[in-house]
Amino acid sequence: MPFTVFIVIYGLVVLGALFIAIQWLKTKRRPKLPFKPERERLLRGPGESLKQKIELMDENMIFLLLSLMVLPILSGAGVLAGMQWQQMGSPGLRLVLALLVSLASLIAGSVYLAKEAIRRGNHYLGWFGERMTAEELEPLGQRGWRVFHDVPAENGKQEFNIDHVVIGPGGVFSIETKMRRKGHARPGRKDHEVRYDGKELSWPWKEDRYGLDQAARNATWLRDWLSLMTGEKLTVIPVLVFPGWYIVPPNAVHPVSVVHTSYLTGFVSMRDDVLNPKQIDLFARQLESRCRDVAY
Repeated sequence: MPFTVFIVIYGLVVLGALFIAIQWLKTKRRPKLPFKPERERLLRGPGESLKQKIELMDENMIFLLLSLMVLPILSGAGVLAGMQWQQMGSPGLRLVLALLVSLASLIAGSVYLAKEAIRRGNHYLGWFGERMTAEELEPLGQRGWRVFHDVPAENGKQEFNIDHVVIGPGGVFSIETKMRRKGHARPGRKDHEVRYDGKELSWPWKEDRYGLDQAARNATWLRDWLSLMTGEKLTVIPVLVFPGWYIVPPNAVHPVSVVHTSYLTGFVSMRDDVLNPKQIDLFARQLESRCRDVAY
């Protein structure tokens, strides 16, 4: 009895101490910084929201791993101590039930950890895809276009982000990046090719509208917000990209255009001029104010 109680108390103390240490590490600041953290704000980089989620998951991973090692022992010891205290069952039955509870806790914890690892992998894939699209857009910045990434937005209480916004003489573009792993291709289909007819996406294994409606909603929100902030009427062109996939046709114009990443710069820059320098600067200043929120 005293030994099992000791195990339970010791495990809870260890987990509590680890939790406190993690929280302290999250909130501590380095002394003598060369700038004032409350004043310095950087522009959001590509995939900033996903990057922050990945960093948070990495910080919590040590706690999750230690919990997986300790909690099965604690749960089994707790059941054993409780049954001994209440004088329930025989010693053999108590031990069997304690082992079963420990095993169940181990399985549940392992499943949860595996799901977290998969979720982190999906976040990382999405972040990497946004980095790929950002690199394709870099030449536009050298030609005087303004490029913003991971623009924060909200619809009522729902928060979301627009992966990339590009502003230049050819207009305002809202670009959504989606990553998708390959599936089993149907007979006669190439496993790296996506066909688009302006209505739905035909993947090698099925048809759907993955990302199309979201890209349209993002463009509508951006148009309404910029119009509200500037008093200017404008059109925002929604674009959807799938890095790593070959799009057929690669750069056709539709209400929501799905463009191959290597055609993206040309698709944006070769359109007729619709904005003057004053409008470009006006819209860009609104977006810069919204995106300059990355703190130390």
